[in-house]
Amino acid sequence: MELTSLFLLDGLTPEEAEICRRLTEIEEWTCPKGEILYDPQHARRCLAYLLEGHARVMQGRVVMNDLCVGDVFGVAALFGSTEPYPSTVVAVTDCRLVLIPQETVSRWMAAVPAVGENYVRFLSDRIRFLNRRLGTLTAGQTDGRLWKYLLAHRDAAGVVTLSGGMNALAKRLDMGRSSLYRSLDALSDAGRIRREGKKIVILQTEE
Repeated sequence: MELTSLFLLDGLTPEEAEICRRLTEIEEWTCPKGEILYDPQHARRCLAYLLEGHARVMQGRVVMNDLCVGDVFGVAALFGSTEPYPSTVVAVTDCRLVLIPQETVSRWMAAVPAVGENYVRFLSDRIRFLNRRLGTLTAGQTDGRLWKYLLAHRDAAGVVTLSGGMNALAKRLDMGRSSLYRSLDALSDAGRIRREGKKIVILQTEE
C-alpha cells in the first residue's frame, strides 16, 4: 500500500522508509456516501488515511474540517484515553481508507525517531488550527450577543448610552473587555455602528 504522502513519513530517508514498510500492518476500509466513519461512540484506535473520496468532520452542527485524499483523521483517538472520540466524521462521498493501528505507529516511532517528531509537529499544527477555528466561532457568537443587546437598548434615535461604561457592558454580556472591544470594532468596521464616547449610534437596523 502506497503511504509515502502520509505526514508521519515526511522527510524520511529511503532506509528509514524501508524500516517502516517492514513494520507496517494496515487494513483497507471502504464505505458508502453518508456513512458515519467515526463518532463519540464508535472510533477505532487507528489513524485513518483517506485514499479516495471526501469526508467531513463535525462538532455537533458545526463543520470543523473537510477532508480529501491524503488527509487523516483519528489522531485524537490514537494514543488517547478511554474518553469518547470528540468529533463525528461522515463520508460525503463513497470513500476508501487505510486504517493504521496504534501498534504500527508505535513500532514506527520506536524504530525511526523522525516519525515521532512528525507526529508531535502535526498535533501542534492541529492545536493552532483548532484555536484559530474556536476563536472565529467565539467571535461570531460574541458579536451577535453584543448586536442583539444594542438593538434591544437603543432609543428612538437609534442611540445606546452606556451609563456604566465598558466594564459594566462587558459584565452584562458576560464577556471580557478585550472580546467586547473586538466585537465593537467588528461592528464598526462593518458599518453597523458608530462609537461616540459613551454612546453607540446604530447605523443599521437589520437584525
